[in-house]
Amino acid sequence: MRFETLIEHYHDEIYRYVWRLLNSAGQTDSAVEAQDLAQEVFLRAYRTFARLRRDSNHRAWLYKIATNCAYTALKRGQRLSYRSAPLYDEAHRIPAAASQSPDQQVILGETLEAVRRSISALPPKQRAAVVLRHLQDLSYAEIAQVLDCSEDSARANVYQGLRRVRRELGDDLV
Repeated sequence: MRFETLIEHYHDEIYRYVWRLLNSAGQTDSAVEAQDLAQEVFLRAYRTFARLRRDSNHRAWLYKIATNCAYTALKRGQRLSYRSAPLYDEAHRIPAAASQSPDQQVILGETLEAVRRSISALPPKQRAAVVLRHLQDLSYAEIAQVLDCSEDSARANVYQGLRRVRRELGDDLV
């Protein structure tokens, strides 16, 4: 596989993941910051691409680089505020059904905001595991590769993250 093909296939997916993980949508420069971080991911990937085995899981490899880049950005204090950013980008918003009343639409919006706040409050590894599993649709094996842990640990991080979210929201919301 050519490196250009990786960019074509995974750039938007990696960008959305980084954007979600950093929870940067509420800031005016968030799109630029997420794009810069996505470019950093692909720059790092390019530097090591020649050494990658042909049978490697390229998707999981890129997610691992993206997770490490995001953690580095968080440690540097670039993104310390998680309070104002929605978890979903415009392309992934749940459209309001024509049959929903305004009251139902408000309730849905409030529920999604509560879920976003709960996920944002998770420890970084659990937050990454939940986002990878439920927003990026990665398998537990891929999550294990990304987070550099066993598949059982990946499952445990997703489980513990969801358990914390359920506890905070109440079992009837999740």
